[in-house]
Amino acid sequence: MVCIIAFCMCSGYVLGGAFTALTGVTLPWFVSSMFMAAVMRNTTELPDEDFPDDEADKIGNVCLCGFLSMAMMSLKIWDLAELAGPLVVALALQTILLMVFSLFVVFPRLGRDYDAAVMTAGFIGFSMGATSNAMANMQAVSNKYGPSPTAFLVIPLVGGMAIDFVNIFVVSALIPVLGAFA
Repeated sequence: MVCIIAFCMCSGYVLGGAFTALTGVTLPWFVSSMFMAAVMRNTTELPDEDFPDDEADKIGNVCLCGFLSMAMMSLKIWDLAELAGPLVVALALQTILLMVFSLFVVFPRLGRDYDAAVMTAGFIGFSMGATSNAMANMQAVSNKYGPSPTAFLVIPLVGGMAIDFVNIFVVSALIPVLGAFA
């Protein structure tokens, strides 16, 4: 499994370089690596053999925990001391608005079932930070109430890949526009 992940990372890096050479658009290396992982996952599974999901989950959990701990350890909270008041107010408002939006828009639109609940937890995590937060939220829900394969397929694809592709083109289009105002 580690070799498969390393292969996806390396071949994704090469694919990203080729994409940049062809189009002139620079992709973050992890986007092309995620694309390679999706291709690899969907094309290499044989009918008589199961994909090593347990090993992939364990490696994913280790990586997620490592990323979250490194992200938290690298925060310099003391630099934000003077912004503590406005930051707490903004965070409280964001949390309230996100909960209301999730409860009355996201959860109903996703179907009001268990998969919708897990995806809503992922949406909340993504909205409060990043895809890794979404994965941690969904993992917490699924550890307590059971797996949701649909949520673990949709949220990483949308939050990890689709948003990155959209952001690349939006940012690339806005740089010249915003540069004119500088």
